[in-house]
Amino acid sequence: MAEMFASNLERDGESRSFAAHGGAALGSAGAVTMMRGVFEPGWRWSQDVKPLAGSESCHTHHMGYVISGRMHIVADDGSELDLGPGDLFDLAPGHDAEVVGNEPAVLLDVSPDVTGYARGGPAVVGEPDPHVLLVKRGYQAFNSADITTLSELIAADAMTHVPGHSSLSGDYKGRDAILGYYGQLAEMTDGTFRADLIDAHGDGHGHVAALHQTTATRGGVTRVTRGTLVFTFVGDKVTDILELRADIAGDDAFLS
Repeated sequence: MAEMFASNLERDGESRSFAAHGGAALGSAGAVTMMRGVFEPGWRWSQDVKPLAGSESCHTHHMGYVISGRMHIVADDGSELDLGPGDLFDLAPGHDAEVVGNEPAVLLDVSPDVTGYARGGPAVVGEPDPHVLLVKRGYQAFNSADITTLSELIAADAMTHVPGHSSLSGDYKGRDAILGYYGQLAEMTDGTFRADLIDAHGDGHGHVAALHQTTATRGGVTRVTRGTLVFTFVGDKVTDILELRADIAGDDAFLS
């Protein structure tokens, strides 16, 4: 029997109020979790959520869609972004945000992180898994073609296992071979290949599973799909990377 789940955000969801200027509703149905935030004019994270979060900037990874209104984002590194109606967004942790104009900003957020957003009460924060932090750093380096950082993270004798039957499938042994594989992905897609991290989980003992979404364009066709990388670390170096893909046959056809 097929599984089907439904819940009503208004009836079944959890309401969370900001310190002022609006609030959010959070609900789940099966594997879907979503937050709808209504950010009223005058809302600013550092004033309305910071007292609840207890951190200097927002540490939530946001992924979603702007229904209405406008918002201005300022990252901890100084970079800025404006969001408006119809925009999709993926905002890394470490930012402030504020509503722009006299219209409420209404956003849908599907990030797994929003389960803890604006919750209030005493924060329960443990030490982050250092290998998860290294994986996050690696994804940033991959998408920016930062070969220096990738070389620092990958052990000289590391291995990557690529599934399927395309010309890129197989085992790559050694840092240079792995970086060469990444170079082939870039070359075959005219530099459009990206792997954007959705979530990462570690065991505290050098193993990390990272769920990501890949996007690439080849021959005028854009392909978006999901996959998982399973990392094994020894110390601060990756020694093994196992690729798991949601649609191996589709990836084979795209890369053939």
